Amino acid sequence: MDVASTSPQTPASGTAALRGPVTGGERAATPDVARGFMLLLIALAHASLYVRTEESVLMNHPVGGSALDRAVTFAGVLVMDNRAYPMFAALFGFGMATMVARQLAAGATAKAASRLLRRRGLFLLLFGYIHFCLIFPSDILGPYGLAAIVIGWVIVRGGRTLNVAVVVTGVIAVVVATLLSIALAFSNDPHGNSFRGTLWARDYGEAVLARLQEAPFADIHVMIGWPILPAILVGAIAARRGYLDDPVRHRAVLRRVALVGLPISVAGAIPIALVAADLWHPSGLVTGLITTVDIVTGFIGGLAYVAVFGLISARRKERGGEAGPVFRAISAVGRRSLTCYVLQTSLLTVFLAGYTLNIGDRIHATGAALFALGVWLTGVMVASLLERAGRRGPLDALLRRLVYGRGQRAAVRAQG
Repeated sequence: MDVASTSPQTPASGTAALRGPVTGGERAATPDVARGFMLLLIALAHASLYVRTEESVLMNHPVGGSALDRAVTFAGVLVMDNRAYPMFAALFGFGMATMVARQLAAGATAKAASRLLRRRGLFLLLFGYIHFCLIFPSDILGPYGLAAIVIGWVIVRGGRTLNVAVVVTGVIAVVVATLLSIALAFSNDPHGNSFRGTLWARDYGEAVLARLQEAPFADIHVMIGWPILPAILVGAIAARRGYLDDPVRHRAVLRRVALVGLPISVAGAIPIALVAADLWHPSGLVTGLITTVDIVTGFIGGLAYVAVFGLISARRKERGGEAGPVFRAISAVGRRSLTCYVLQTSLLTVFLAGYTLNIGDRIHATGAALFALGVWLTGVMVASLLERAGRRGPLDALLRRLVYGRGQRAAVRAQG
């Protein structure tokens, strides 16, 4: 969800000229393919929220079902839960830092670049609010827009400030995650059924009215309840050091992150996966602590996933051939991540919500995973068609125009 054009925009007086958004030729392949894959993880996580059973475990997964359902739940927690958020956050931070670097290289002041980040954050916050209220009340756009407003100023500062901010926000994130996880474990709703809220609503009008009030608090909860801020800042550091722009050169770093991060991620998720699959029933305190471990190791896992896609891109570049059809298709999704994200949440709502086709009442974990895969593949198909036609995703194009102003519209149209 970054932005592109070739003509510089004239900013307010007292600042140097701002560049338009990144052009197609300037885009790094690794972040795009990682975003495309990330949307599959998000679809899988979101679909299970709609499955209505007598009770739920750890907010995201239905209890019981067949042996296959339990296996799907276990696998989902192992590789997906609390991993998509930090993965997206790191890619979001990468995009923010890339935007700032391009503006500064074009002669813009740090103040002007920071203002551009805040503008982008504000529009993402607006998009997220609309999306939360009308389509899906587990939105990720709003929290990341809010994060851009809160810490965008750090990304225009020097490397030392950025490094200190990673440590500070990381420590705060661990403390907050621990307190929230333990508090939930000892609450009257230890399984987090209330989290589903209007996801299980039967009346759309009542759901929207409730969401209008819930959205601001939900954005804050997601931003501080998961290690989103440190992940964004780590992504910004990766952009400054060129880890994803030139994965061949930085293969050794990416390999270390992947080889160390993936085993830690899986090991940290095993205890909570056993609980989610209804195979272990620990005490409240233990549940809270292993949830914290899952969140922290999920942060590491999200970064490791990004590193894996960097290694894939490096290998493809070294072979010197054109990208294969799968790589191109997933990259097309990543280049239209905002459009594809809203498309897949809309399709999940249409099929699974109680006030639409209500299929969520008639499936379990396996059915939810199949629906998620189906809507993601639909997004892949739509993105591939748009790619062939040389068109951007409509919502991505709208965000670009809003962020960069009217002076960029002609340039954006000219680039498709």
